[in-house]
Amino acid sequence: MTMDYSSFFNKLTMKRRPSPLWELHDSLNIDASYVLMASGMPNPDVFPLKSMELTLPEGTKVEIGQRDLHIGLQYQSTRGLAELITFITSLVKRLHDPPTWNIPGCSGAHCITTSCGAQDGLYKTLELLLEDGDIILSEEFTYPSMIGTSRPFGADVQTVRTDKHGIVPESLEALLSQWPKPEPGKLTAGKVKALYCVPNGDNPTGIRYTVERKRAIYKLACQYNFLIIEDDAYFFLEERPLTQSFLSLDTEGRVIRLDTFSKTMAPGFRLGFATIPRPLYQKFNLSAQVSTQGSSSLSQSILMALLRRWGVDGYLDHCERVCEFYANRRQTCERLARKYLQDEAEWESPSGGMFLWLKFKRLTDSSPLIMERLLNRKLLIVAGSEFSKENGVQSPYARIAFSLASDEQMEKGFAIIAEELKKIHDEKTD
Repeated sequence: MTMDYSSFFNKLTMKRRPSPLWELHDSLNIDASYVLMASGMPNPDVFPLKSMELTLPEGTKVEIGQRDLHIGLQYQSTRGLAELITFITSLVKRLHDPPTWNIPGCSGAHCITTSCGAQDGLYKTLELLLEDGDIILSEEFTYPSMIGTSRPFGADVQTVRTDKHGIVPESLEALLSQWPKPEPGKLTAGKVKALYCVPNGDNPTGIRYTVERKRAIYKLACQYNFLIIEDDAYFFLEERPLTQSFLSLDTEGRVIRLDTFSKTMAPGFRLGFATIPRPLYQKFNLSAQVSTQGSSSLSQSILMALLRRWGVDGYLDHCERVCEFYANRRQTCERLARKYLQDEAEWESPSGGMFLWLKFKRLTDSSPLIMERLLNRKLLIVAGSEFSKENGVQSPYARIAFSLASDEQMEKGFAIIAEELKKIHDEKTD
């Protein structure tokens, strides 16, 4: 890998230095032969839990014994439990086979667990890169937490025209071409640091990038020297076959991929993982050493008890079942949308994810409907304006989540929307 990352790091990142105690803790493969008189690790004899028993949906019992609990209740490596990192590395290799991992010394060295699913990974990535005057690119409607995280760093979120296959490469190139192509190792004159995207089951739009679209965007990333933040939280909820990821196309080390266990296992684990090029990983880890100091060891131990039992194949089988569940919810949601809103709204059928992205045909702004009328009737959906970088912008769109509501609740919800839309139209004609 010949990438020069120095221009991507902000001033804060350049000032970071390793935490001596955590560097020592992370670098040693500590076993029972060590006499531990260096760190302030509590004695496991005073831990209040000695064993745990998990019950799986089919009734199978999984015991977490004292040894695993001692690990789970103790401080662990910032990177994550070694066994879990091995599992994650095998999973990433199998699903994405990153081209840079074929370079000696690179494979697996850049997987790290993250807290709060992928959100912690997103925050640490943006903290690593952004400062005043930088630009981060995104889809027209994008994940609000990305905008909320970027702004305090002084970065400008610039959106690019997007269709059902993702960011439109021609529009992206038109935006980038306002600056000369940078010299090797330099940023554009506009200080474009990265492009952020949710390439599968996008939150909020439900779009799915094609491989051809990804290749065109990656080519522009190489030409204009920016990184790609691939936030793929809904990857396993997509229709099969799964599409190639940006990571699987990454020959230069430009992709930072964020994954989560929140959508496939449970959000309460508060666990995800990031796959990062080695030089970026080192800086990412420094941030973790002085902030979260790593993900919850107990959550990792409980999760590992399941993954150890399943293996990679068993985990992927579980993901297939999760995907099938949400596919049924999605079909129900669309059926009810057609039943109640066929003449009132339009949408692209999502191939996965948890959301239906509606455009109301006769509204210029969905917010009064959603934040006044529907809220008064105790129906919660989200106005499209919440996913725009501009506060208070009018938008005819709405995001409807089909993940949690039952069939009966969804039917009630769509009926309420139809009733309130009729009232609005009747009032306009009076």
